[in-house]
Amino acid sequence: MGEVRLGIGGLCTSILTPDSEVASLVRDRYKGFLSAETPDWRIEIGAQPAGGRPVAGDVMVRRDGGPARFLVERADFAGTVDLTKCSGSVALADANEFSVDSFLRIVYSLALVEAHGLVVHAASLIRNGKAYLFCGPSGSGKTTVARLSPDAVLLSDELSIVRIYGAEVLCYGTPFWGELARGGEDRAVPLVAVYFLHKGDRHAVKAIGPRRALERLLPNVLFFAREADLTARVLGISADLVEAVPCFDLSFRPDPGFWEVIEDA
Repeated sequence: MGEVRLGIGGLCTSILTPDSEVASLVRDRYKGFLSAETPDWRIEIGAQPAGGRPVAGDVMVRRDGGPARFLVERADFAGTVDLTKCSGSVALADANEFSVDSFLRIVYSLALVEAHGLVVHAASLIRNGKAYLFCGPSGSGKTTVARLSPDAVLLSDELSIVRIYGAEVLCYGTPFWGELARGGEDRAVPLVAVYFLHKGDRHAVKAIGPRRALERLLPNVLFFAREADLTARVLGISADLVEAVPCFDLSFRPDPGFWEVIEDA
């Protein structure tokens, strides 16, 4: 059984697989996030049994016989996640990086709830030792903001991780990329502001209060489980985030001048 350890969002995950090609795939895909730390999580990856019928449609995450155990299914994989045991397993219809990456995104979205954290559809960048989160759905400009910031350190152009530690919020780099097709830096940096992106004909920043910020944030939190208790916990973490970090609407055109209005705000 081959092992690859990954450190993402402050959690170390041991990936175990009997397939050397899968182990090599994981090692290459997440090479910027390899870890030697003691694992917090354990995930086994195998092939789908012969005769197994893939599930059609979108991702389905639902409880499986207990409050902390979930089935995770999509057309290209079927797996389980146990939050109490900090473990998971997945059978792949086809061993490829897209299936592995999708399953890991789901696992981390569940695991981070236990760690008072979130996976957010957002670009995140470091400037002058501070992290900035640029939040929005596909097409809102996350990758554009990253491309327009060559002097900033990329944490992610697609999916960012934030975790709340009392009065401090840290933003973590992730290997979960978007159009840039490259992972961010494996770093954790204090988050100083959240920006909700809107494309426009000028650069403008407007401060918004926690209630409106929460309305903006929730549609961009990556979370697939629909159980009421877990949803309530995600809501609570999201509310803590917008209370702890200043939030803004950011209208911008495609040039780097938006950083000037951010710094002047």
